[in-house]
Amino acid sequence: MKFSKPVLLQYNPKDENIEEAIINFFNSHAKSFEELAVQRGWRDSYWTFPQYYELVI
Repeated sequence: MKFSKPVLLQYNPKDENIEEAIINFFNSHAKSFEELAVQRGWRDSYWTFPQYYELVI
């Protein structure tokens, strides 16, 4: 079974990268998204985002 979960978050690229923002969103002290996935019991997980969200306005 596949599913996706949109996560709306804001981050400052001067302070953190997207992976760190996702980890912080879930209030984790994980060192990587892979570690976060293990902590949360996610299997075969990955993160992605539309390119237009990359722009900071």
